[in-house]
Amino acid sequence: MEGITVALDLMGGDFGPRVSVPAIKQALAFYSDLNVLAFGKEDLVLDLFRKEKLTGNSRVELINTADAVEGNENPIHALRHKRQSSMWAAIEAVSTKKAMAAVSAGNTGAMVAIANHLLGNIPGIHRSALVKVLPTLNKKGTVFLDLGANLYCDQDTLFQFALMGSILASDYLNIENPRVAVLNVGREAIKGTDVIQGASALLSQCKNLNYIGFVEGNDIFGSAADVIVTDGFSGNIALKTAEGLYRVIEQRLYGFSVLHKLLKPIKYLLKKRITDMQPDEFNGSSLLGLNGVVVKSHGAADCNALVSAIAQARSESINQVPKHIADCLVKLKGA
Repeated sequence: MEGITVALDLMGGDFGPRVSVPAIKQALAFYSDLNVLAFGKEDLVLDLFRKEKLTGNSRVELINTADAVEGNENPIHALRHKRQSSMWAAIEAVSTKKAMAAVSAGNTGAMVAIANHLLGNIPGIHRSALVKVLPTLNKKGTVFLDLGANLYCDQDTLFQFALMGSILASDYLNIENPRVAVLNVGREAIKGTDVIQGASALLSQCKNLNYIGFVEGNDIFGSAADVIVTDGFSGNIALKTAEGLYRVIEQRLYGFSVLHKLLKPIKYLLKKRITDMQPDEFNGSSLLGLNGVVVKSHGAADCNALVSAIAQARSESINQVPKHIADCLVKLKGA
């Protein structure tokens, strides 16, 4: 296959093939250079392929797998016993160069464990991190990591996350000398755990980073920093809280039944103003720090959201994100 080949775990997520198969059709329509290796249980997927008229399409190949990683499965168990799963096969396709990127909406812990095992980390990076570019008031976006790959992080890991985040902000958001901050319970220099204080000290001593200190949760979407670093436990809670708040605001804005016709023009304008804040619009978290592109889609993603994750995998493949990070780390060490 010529073009950009993305390996997709069809069985992952809350809806499995019911969402992933239509997402393939939509993504292929959007991107003429895209090819998909689709991994899943053929007996559960083939009818959906026929329904979406994907059988016989030269740009998509359905590859049968005997197993699937369950949503509540222990990551270590998946690593040891799910080598015939769709998730394993999709990530292995990146390892063997059959695909340029892998996408899954499945079990996050299992995905991180399998990806680390099959792809390994970029030299100089000890742990990979889930990262997402979040929408901000200045429309530039904020690189936010970690989103759940590492529930506990030591100060050295947070320092490495800051390096990777800064490279991403510089290269792909085109932000010159990006401002790096650590998420904390206050902006004051004396606040925070020993790990946060230690990470802050390391970042303050690094001449290659524009470290600006601490930010709080209410700064995440407010353009206070271009890169915000935290552990996966705090980052995941912050992200899910923001997604939940958006849903509440959306329901409040568009849930009126009284005077619906009168309010419709106003609702339309309001919706346009907050469209970029919709979780589906920025679905897809990159597992940064690996020798390959792996994108985690939200488990509850619908078709449009999963297409966004596939698009992100395509973009990172085109831009060779892992190579850029590795090259920049070499330059930083030599500086």
